[in-house]
Amino acid sequence: MDGLSGAASVIAVIDISAKIVSLCLQYSKAVRGAKDDIERVQGKVSDITHILEQIKQLLDSQDKTQLSATQGLFSSLTKCLKELENLQVELEPGKGRKTMSRIGFRALKWPFTSKQVDKIVSSLKGCEQTLSLALQVDQTTAVLSIDQKLDLAKLPIAHGASYDSHTEEHNARCLPNTRTALLQDITKWAQDKDSKSIFWLSGMATSGYHPYLRGL
Repeated sequence: MDGLSGAASVIAVIDISAKIVSLCLQYSKAVRGAKDDIERVQGKVSDITHILEQIKQLLDSQDKTQLSATQGLFSSLTKCLKELENLQVELEPGKGRKTMSRIGFRALKWPFTSKQVDKIVSSLKGCEQTLSLALQVDQTTAVLSIDQKLDLAKLPIAHGASYDSHTEEHNARCLPNTRTALLQDITKWAQDKDSKSIFWLSGMATSGYHPYLRGL
């Protein structure tokens, strides 16, 4: 499934999901005895819509050739779309639409039993889990891809200042005006007979700081 057909399939499922959620809302207002079943179907379709919206965002923002999991969703999306289309057909007034428009939506009856709703929700949950897993895989791939773009080899370096460099091993002294206040503190400590035996300098790793020991 290429990027274009993948995005188009996702959009198609999102569109029909929105229609089903809208129909469920209308049934919820018109039907009293099946509110729990209506909310179960509506909730599961909304969950699928939420996942698909995230997949669409991922497809729109990333190099689609790297999203192997969501690129392989064509059969799952087709199955999900087919199930939602069948659900929409059952929920829509159909042939009695003109009559319904005259007497209002309150004349509708919820077309499913609780057992039928169990099967519908179970089937939609399978679609949701497949889509969710693919999304998680490709979201992880996208994060790793961002990390890999940070190529440390391309960062600027200070030649001669690498770890274990011997460039200045025979000229081991500070440059002029380097850490003058600190050097004064060390000199004062070294010359004061009453100062402690250890002068401890702390800093980040490889900064060269180490303890100085007084002769005892």
